Amino acid sequence: MLEDSVSPEFRAVLMDKTLRSARQRKRVRRFNLALGAAALMGIFAYSFREMRQPATSLNQIRPSILNTASAPALNLVRIVGTKLDSTLAVVQTSESDRPKEINDKELLTLLANKSVALVRYTPNRTELISFGSDN
Repeated sequence: MLEDSVSPEFRAVLMDKTLRSARQRKRVRRFNLALGAAALMGIFAYSFREMRQPATSLNQIRPSILNTASAPALNLVRIVGTKLDSTLAVVQTSESDRPKEINDKELLTLLANKSVALVRYTPNRTELISFGSDN
């Protein structure tokens, strides 16, 4: 029906605009496809580069290395201090008087009357911080 009432020039112009519009849509589709492929390749390249880098970083927590060394037997007689009048104080200790290792809870119980905090950095590194002026 449209063919009979429309002039051939109008049909040619209409066909030309339709073809131009179709070509433009095709170019945009190809551009978007190429852009998506480039983005996908970039993501793969970036992730591949990240996988190839070493896993250790400066902030990574590493387990501490424990070095043990045999110590000579401790002498049970020790000099504690001297006075100005040159008298010498000597303290003798026995096996039962040796220092005992205490846990964190016992340490905080001993220091209950002081303003302290126990800061744990790693499982093997802990620091006791005193907030009082009598450090």
